[in-house]
Order: sequence, then structure tokens, then C-alpha cells
Amino acid sequence: MPTETFFNLPKEKQKRILDAAAQEFSRVGLNEASIAKVIKEAAISRGSFYQYFTDKEDLYYFYFRTLRSDNHRYLIQAIAEREGDLFAGMEDYFFRLIPEIFTGGNQQFYRHLFMNMDAHGFQRVIPYLEKKVDHAHFHQKEHMKRNQEDLMRVVNMDLLDVNDQDELQVLFKMLMHTVFSTIQEGYRYQKLYPNEGQERMEKNFMTKIKWLKNGARKEQKYD
Repeated sequence: MPTETFFNLPKEKQKRILDAAAQEFSRVGLNEASIAKVIKEAAISRGSFYQYFTDKEDLYYFYFRTLRSDNHRYLIQAIAEREGDLFAGMEDYFFRLIPEIFTGGNQQFYRHLFMNMDAHGFQRVIPYLEKKVDHAHFHQKEHMKRNQEDLMRVVNMDLLDVNDQDELQVLFKMLMHTVFSTIQEGYRYQKLYPNEGQERMEKNFMTKIKWLKNGARKEQKYD
């Protein structure tokens, strides 16, 4: 997350920096991205950049979180519209997310993000809803708190085999990992099966959700 210094900047300057980040991170992935190009486009000094962010990875995932804030609202709305059914809401959320990621205005950024995602990347992009946030700064704490409250507000716990908020968070992270890993697979399907890549991706997602919801083991039948 950015420092408090960044959040104290005028909104116009914050936007200028994020616009520069969007341009560079849509051009290339995180590893190839150039801080020099970002600071030149944003019209700030290198020293100022490091007052705002720890490094380019810090900026990269913060920019992703600015995109995800809208997606989070979509998710909460989807669950609410399904009367608190977490699994049905996640299905609707996935199918609403796909056009934005693959054909929307930020498609190049998303392509670089998912095509180069490793275990560390998954850890950074899956919404962080931990209960213990003592070491986070103010803005991160507020973000986590809102996510927790939103999820608890709309999810019907009576439909789930979970005992408390901590278990709900574990389940939610599993579902979000399923969403993001399936999207990552979708890019590979596009290359392997140009005419049916999206269909394969969607089918794969629904299979995973079915297994998470109902289990993958067949019941044994006895005579």
C-alpha cells in the first residue's frame, strides 16, 4: 500500500500517478515495467516516487486494488441479489467479470497480470480479509474492515457449513482463488483453442464451483 504521504497528495496528483501506472503496466508486465517511465509520465521526481511507494510492485498492486474496488462492489451486489447465496453470487460475479477482463478498457493490464501470475502474485491479488490488521496502516485497516463488513452483511450464513467469520473468510479466499486461477487458465485456452477458449474456461469454472459446493466424491451405492 502507498504511504500516508501519497494519500495526503491532492486528488489530481494521485490520479496523474495512477494514470501513468496504468499506461506503463498495460504496456508491459510488472517485471519489465520501468519506474523511470512512470515518473516521467506522472511528472514527479524519483525521490518523490519513493516517498509514496516502496517500489514498483507496491504501485502495481495498489493500482490493481483501485480496479478491484469496483469489482468488489459487483461481488457484494451479486451476492445480495442472490439473497445471500455465496456460491450463486460468485458465479454471477465471475460471468460479469469476464467481459471486463478479456475485452474491457483494462484488458492489456489484466493480460499481463494473469499471464505472469505466480504464487506470490496470487497472494497479492486475492482480497485480504484477515481479522488481525494491527500492523497495517490506517487506509489498509479501513479497506480490510469494509471488506469484512460487506461480506458479513450480505452472505446468508445459514446456507453454509461454516461456524464463524474466520471460516467464512477461508471459504471466500478459496472461491476467489478459483476465480483468478480459472481466468489465468483462460488465457492459455485462448491460445490452445482460439474458437472455444472462453467456453472451456467457463465450463472449467462451473465444474470447480460444483465440487466446492457439493464435493467431488460420489456416494457409494450398496445393494
